Amino acid sequence: MKDVLIPVGLLLFIVLFGYAIVHSGRKQRTAKKKVFEEFARKQGFSYLSEDDGQVQEFAQDFDGIGRFWSPSLGKVIPKDVVSGAENSLGVLIFRHSIRYSEGWAREWFVAGLTATDHIADRCSVQFCRRRSDKRTMHLQDDIVKEQTFGSFSIVVRAESASHAGKLLDDNCLQQLASLAEKLSFRPEIQVRGKRVIAYLAARNATVDDVNTIGDLLEFAKKTVSL
Repeated sequence: MKDVLIPVGLLLFIVLFGYAIVHSGRKQRTAKKKVFEEFARKQGFSYLSEDDGQVQEFAQDFDGIGRFWSPSLGKVIPKDVVSGAENSLGVLIFRHSIRYSEGWAREWFVAGLTATDHIADRCSVQFCRRRSDKRTMHLQDDIVKEQTFGSFSIVVRAESASHAGKLLDDNCLQQLASLAEKLSFRPEIQVRGKRVIAYLAARNATVDDVNTIGDLLEFAKKTVSL
């Protein structure tokens, strides 16, 4: 009898454990969805549960975030898309999950803006508090500047210094560092011409409420204005 009960009990445990994981994942996705929906409603923006193509067109050349295909998952579509316009800026806020390899995946929470004027050809700005923060799997360009402002070591990456434009300016970087100090999360920025994205830099960081999305969008707007 014991020989039967042990494998049955083990199978039951595996089934219940799997159900708990699936249920927890669904609960988390529902909670995130509600946050994005609420933010869109408060701002008077539009909301889509799944991207209709606008995010993929906007983000296709950004490092890491512009990946919409996985060898194991196939096509991967951004979720919870909030879109609108504010002070002549095109706004796109979304979350997107990617998988580099088995066992290495991450979820992005992104605020994107399209400005009226060219900002920089191609660059990224990292706000690092530890040496490990500088290490990256997704940013492709080399470091063209690294300097400490406040509690951050600011790292600017670009194909060349000329591609980073005014984002190499000390005054600009110092102001960005001051703004980042006030956030509850560590941000990261990428720029492509007139397009800017700001997102939560830490791999395990998440959006829990509308204030986080609002702070992320405001940070992106300040980046454009600087």
